[in-house]
Amino acid sequence: MDPVTHTLLGLAVGETFFKSRLGSRALWVSAVAANLPDIDTVVLLTGDPSAVILRRSFGHSLALLPLWIAGLTWIFKRKYEDLETSDLAVMITAGCAGHLLFDLINSFGVQLLWPFSTARPEIGAIFIIDLALAGFLAAPHLARLKASWRPALGGLSGAALVAVAFYLALALSARQLAAGQLAEQTGGRGFQYVFPEPLGAHRWRGVVKEPGAWRTYLIDVSKRTAVPGPVFPDDAMTAPALAAKDTAFGRRLMTFFKAPVWTVEARPDGGAVVSVQDLRFVSLVLPRENPFRYEFDAPRGGEAEPRRVKIW
Repeated sequence: MDPVTHTLLGLAVGETFFKSRLGSRALWVSAVAANLPDIDTVVLLTGDPSAVILRRSFGHSLALLPLWIAGLTWIFKRKYEDLETSDLAVMITAGCAGHLLFDLINSFGVQLLWPFSTARPEIGAIFIIDLALAGFLAAPHLARLKASWRPALGGLSGAALVAVAFYLALALSARQLAAGQLAEQTGGRGFQYVFPEPLGAHRWRGVVKEPGAWRTYLIDVSKRTAVPGPVFPDDAMTAPALAAKDTAFGRRLMTFFKAPVWTVEARPDGGAVVSVQDLRFVSLVLPRENPFRYEFDAPRGGEAEPRRVKIW
């Protein structure tokens, strides 16, 4: 999820469970903790667009997260010496747990077992930026507009968390319905997956792998429709694409991509330019270019190598 939604979740947890006993400092601790796993965002400071492969890796790892929690607990203990270390650790752990949950429910994936595994489990139930989810969490803060309303903020924050739980349950149910509608439309043939579309949990992007192509469908569970979308030719089984996939970078890339589309463009010298993009980032609702597209150089009769990385 985006940092704003993570922060709002941290504030809601702090208001609901910790502020009454630990004071307003609990809000600051919870808000910071709710963003702690994004410590792996530092990889983007390298300026290398391929560094995105390391997003949601070492900061989100169940193996390393206790170290980050311990470090942040130590920092806040120095700032708030009167607070119990155990209280700080519980608040920070709760913030991190909420962060991992919110990252797991969208389709970017989380490397929970990094560095032992680069697999990216995910439960793609909502788009990475969900206005309804952010709205539920932001609504209680309207109570700050009037002094007489502010004592109700804790209860309103708790109600917002309940609303979020119901919304996520609804989105998960919608995902199951979307997968069922896609299977019904296509007869369940080939690899199939559904990705959440932006602007509501009722629309989904279905992708189906066929020999030499990917077919897409815009699924609306509220209307029980699965409308065919663009067809993406796929050159994944050609020699240049296989050579690109067999490079060290290509293998790393495949731990990140979920529905990769490979395109091979021949060059006059007999070589080829191989490009790949992931359909998890190609919205059928919002017109935009794929934000992650990678290219390889595949010389004639030689080994492929990364040629250029594009990011929009």
